[in-house]
Amino acid sequence: MLPDVAPNSPFTAPEGEHYKVLPSAPAGDEGNAQGFKTACVFILTIELVERLCYYTFAGSQEFFLEQLGYSVQQSAGLNSAFSTLCLLWPLAGGYVADAFWGRYKTIVRFASVYLVGTLVCALAVLPGDWRSGSAYLIGSMGLIAVGCGGIKPNISNFGADQYDVRTEAGKKAQEVFYTQFYVVINIGALASYGGMTTLCSNGGPFVPKAFGYFAAYSLGAIAMAFALLTFMCKSSTYRHKPPGGNLLRGVAKHLTSAARRGSWRATAVCIGVPSTIGGILTSVVFSFFPSTPALLIALVGIAGGLTSIGWGCHGDLSWITKLARHDRGLGRHETSDFLRVLPTMISASLAFNALYNCSSFWFQQQACQMNLVVNGFQLSGSFFNVADCVAIVFLTPVILKHVNPALSRTFGGFSRHGKLMLGCALAAVSVFWSAYLEVSRRASPLLSEDSACAPKGVKMSSFSAWWMIGPYAVMGLAEVYVNPTLYYLSYSQTPPRLRSTAQAVCLVMGAASSGMFTLLTHLMGSANNLNDSHLEYGYFASASLSLVFVLCYLSVQGSLKEKDFHMPGEHVRDESDGEEEERGNLKEVAYSRIGFFKDFASPTPSLFGSPNASPNASPFASPVASPLNSPRGMDEDLDLGAADFKLVTED
Repeated sequence: MLPDVAPNSPFTAPEGEHYKVLPSAPAGDEGNAQGFKTACVFILTIELVERLCYYTFAGSQEFFLEQLGYSVQQSAGLNSAFSTLCLLWPLAGGYVADAFWGRYKTIVRFASVYLVGTLVCALAVLPGDWRSGSAYLIGSMGLIAVGCGGIKPNISNFGADQYDVRTEAGKKAQEVFYTQFYVVINIGALASYGGMTTLCSNGGPFVPKAFGYFAAYSLGAIAMAFALLTFMCKSSTYRHKPPGGNLLRGVAKHLTSAARRGSWRATAVCIGVPSTIGGILTSVVFSFFPSTPALLIALVGIAGGLTSIGWGCHGDLSWITKLARHDRGLGRHETSDFLRVLPTMISASLAFNALYNCSSFWFQQQACQMNLVVNGFQLSGSFFNVADCVAIVFLTPVILKHVNPALSRTFGGFSRHGKLMLGCALAAVSVFWSAYLEVSRRASPLLSEDSACAPKGVKMSSFSAWWMIGPYAVMGLAEVYVNPTLYYLSYSQTPPRLRSTAQAVCLVMGAASSGMFTLLTHLMGSANNLNDSHLEYGYFASASLSLVFVLCYLSVQGSLKEKDFHMPGEHVRDESDGEEEERGNLKEVAYSRIGFFKDFASPTPSLFGSPNASPNASPFASPVASPLNSPRGMDEDLDLGAADFKLVTED
């Protein structure tokens, strides 16, 4: 039986730590589920401007590096390394937010670094004596990448923190926020690819071509300064959650202690994490200093490290509670809950990103050697990314209201597993479509005009670049199904105190994928002219790599045990050392066999409205009994009508 505790009164837990009980939301008070929407506007503004700046750099960096004398493949490799660093630094950003600063302070401080990076790059691209390739790389791959690392793992979770999930309306509003968040990302990308990247390479009204990069990067810096200022001015309206302490230290302690006590799976994770990070960093070094040893180290580090992590975290994780030493700052069940999600999250992310990287890098190179001329004006090859963004922004409502319900009726349920598989299938269609277009482009006659976004002297073909709208749009549809689903998975299925870290891990998987893509660009050769190479072979290699990760995903996803971290907790005593831990996951179901378009039952509604929103609504029989599903499962003397008990560490 739980003790009688008055709302907001402190009490002492077994370890001597002080807690307080938060009262539940008043009955019928669902307004506060929507009450933080105004605050979320300023949170979304930071994300919009950050994506505007990021995609402006990502979409123009290759072309600028080619102007500095780098080859097409070298430029693609460095551009991929830039993306790798932007996705690797979130591991540090998520850590400091969860352990020390909290999400708000982390966002503000790293966004300030981001702002300085945009200013450095703007000055570095000025024509004449001011132009400096070294300063440009320091600003982009150094400062901007670091700034991105603090924003990306925290901004979506900070927005989700604004909603009171103790009400059903709050839960639904929080899920809708993730879709709004992803739409905002693509509005920023739309503005970037629709205007900013073309401004970089060709100039614009009142902006000479020579000053195009300076104008675009300066506009990005001004927008970031404005967004950061307004975000800080509204700080009093935000719902702040304090950092939970040095939680990664607790995870590391649990893993290393279990490894010392003989757990091979803990040993595999302890080896896999530094191997993966080392391989990713080696791929970045490789982009600057290509060599066979660096290539092998990066390949072995990334592939071997991910395999070790996946094997160590898959399936039964009872070895953590049996062998890991107790840590006062983090419960062993929290480490177990965090690790159990990694195999599914890692394999699904890598499967999609192996294909998505093609659209981020090769699609625009391919478009640059097509006919880009419109009424005498030459577009940038990255302009056609607008089709990706338009597909996401304008087709998302259609998908939510019509397509997903139709698929749900047809297949008897359409939730996370179905969305991820459909998204990967659409991404594969996009890549194979681009491969076909590349073969057709290479067979077309050349025009007399040079391409403004290709190396000097490379001619455009007569094959229209507008054909690239198709692959880009299909890739956008794939993103609608994959990325918001992974965002919500990393938030809803990890312990609340480790959510920024989980989001960072999801982003690091993008870094691993970009690192592998950097190595793939080297294997493709370094021709400046795509007519002298076979880009379609790279597309086929990416699709084959994605298939490997899809098979990995299918082998691990069935054993994921879903939990509801918003349920009242129960104390579980570990007899090994007398530790008593709080478990906030009374609802949990696990399935060993799942149909193709069926998902695991989820205690909270899925992002796009699964009919299996709760175990009670699931057509599957749960092999795990839940106390809340049993009429005798909870103590008869416990009255939860007065207050929902939620334990939080008191500062």
